[in-house]
Amino acid sequence: MRQHAVVTGANGLIGRRLVEVLIERGLSTVAVDCVEGTHGCSFHRRDLTEPGVLDDLLTKDTTVYHLAAKTSVSGSVASPRDDFEVNVLGTIEVLESARRTGAAAVFASSSATYDPRSPLPHSERSPKRPISPYGAAKLACEGYCFVYHHCYSLDVRIVRLFNVYGPGMVRFAIHDFFHKIRKAEETFEILGDGQQLRDFLYLDDAINGFLTVAEHGQPGEDYNVASGQPTRILDLAKQMSEIMDRTDLTLQTTGTSFPGDVREWYADISKIRDIGFEPQTALQDGLVSTIEWLKKRTS
Repeated sequence: MRQHAVVTGANGLIGRRLVEVLIERGLSTVAVDCVEGTHGCSFHRRDLTEPGVLDDLLTKDTTVYHLAAKTSVSGSVASPRDDFEVNVLGTIEVLESARRTGAAAVFASSSATYDPRSPLPHSERSPKRPISPYGAAKLACEGYCFVYHHCYSLDVRIVRLFNVYGPGMVRFAIHDFFHKIRKAEETFEILGDGQQLRDFLYLDDAINGFLTVAEHGQPGEDYNVASGQPTRILDLAKQMSEIMDRTDLTLQTTGTSFPGDVREWYADISKIRDIGFEPQTALQDGLVSTIEWLKKRTS
């Protein structure tokens, strides 16, 4: 494993924790984000869409973990051009900097690239046909990663994330459910019919996935990083209500969700298991830790 690391999107949920773990492992680490942030290492505020933006931070001994992105599916539907510029153009410039300097790259992609009509669970070879601009941008980025490996022999590896949660999260389903349950008087409303399936992965397991791919993965390959366990959204809501001592609530579903929402997805993780990855945190334990953090944050 290369001894120097650069993490883009370092202020995000996954990026912040990844920086912490890399420092704990003794790697020389640099944090990068478009917004000022405080980390236990050197920090650089950069616009990743600018040409040559990372050239001065990368060497042949560097792995750049490219996590910086717009990550809102509904936001991408509202403004697909903004999503494209940040996610696709930013990724191309990161790959260009890695190509010029000889650095390696680990790209954070998304399960939103998969065709929701394809059989479950999704393996790395499952069809890709996204239904949101966000998913389309991530799939384009994956394509460029493969091309840079093929044309320039760039050591680039793809981590395809499913639903990551944990302490530090400030949005997405588990965060939103927490606040709805806390504020609810008699009913708790859930988008859709509650039968949607998701694959939830605890934050520290996601970090382990990144490091497993960086250390033991193959250049030019893609890996699902997930729990491999499907969870119904309705069951998630019930589980969180029980943890928060709100079993008195009546759960109601809206019947409809937002454009670009995928009804069912969970992962086949046999490929990354073959290189040593195994999720360690059960959903119940992860939810308890996350809810405790959210309680402290809002108290």
